[in-house]
Amino acid sequence: VFNFKDKKRGKEFMSFLLEIKNLSFNVGERKILNDINFSVRDGEIVGIIGPNGAGKTTFLKSINGIIEEIKGEILFNGKNIKEYDKKNLARHISFMNQNTNVGFDFSCLDIVVLGRYPYLKRFQEYSDEDREKAKKYMEKTNTLKFQDRMITELSGGERQRVLFAKTLTQESELILLDEPTASLDMKYEEEIFSIISQMREERKSVIAIIHNLRVAMKYCTRLILLNDGKIIGDGTPQEIVTEKNLRDIYGVEAKVYRNTFNNELDFCLI
Repeated sequence: VFNFKDKKRGKEFMSFLLEIKNLSFNVGERKILNDINFSVRDGEIVGIIGPNGAGKTTFLKSINGIIEEIKGEILFNGKNIKEYDKKNLARHISFMNQNTNVGFDFSCLDIVVLGRYPYLKRFQEYSDEDREKAKKYMEKTNTLKFQDRMITELSGGERQRVLFAKTLTQESELILLDEPTASLDMKYEEEIFSIISQMREERKSVIAIIHNLRVAMKYCTRLILLNDGKIIGDGTPQEIVTEKNLRDIYGVEAKVYRNTFNNELDFCLI
């Protein structure tokens, strides 16, 4: 991340890792994203929440350059993402899709090591170092035991954890996750988000689409509430998960409170 100094005051400021300015995207006459302005500093864990059809996945795919027919600007480290070639952009921004279907029968280790692709030169083979990095992140995600198994032999939840290891192996500064725990049980959901939370210590930033509001409140430093392609709220979990927002955006009556057992923000439907 670039730093600059105010010469008069002698102060050093940190610029944004990611800046989105007036982002819009239409399909025909339908507005999917509508004039979104958004920025992220390094070390932030940002949860994207909102009802189905709010534009969350389209938003992530726009940041990663997958959707190119956008209006507005997306800047990474002050540079428009359109100025990066795809391999160079992939060194900085990684994206994990919610779809865990894999159409080819590779071993899990071979799948995870694909995360090193952005660092290879043309016709270069994956090195022993690349494979060691892949094993490191498989161990971190408790998937090293699958390294010799074919990816198609695994359950959806197991594949999801392997694909998360692949995303980590990319070692990018900004990690985009589209429902990273959708197929996981409670134990592995907690494990994955614990790993995500630890990324703050490495000054990595994460933007994750999360449907489980309790997980979003527990692990995210900041929440973005999307609805109808617009940002309705941007702030701390306490500022965003309110009874009014749950009623107005999700259409449910709820009581938001502090859990007396652990003092964490919580809610119940009424």
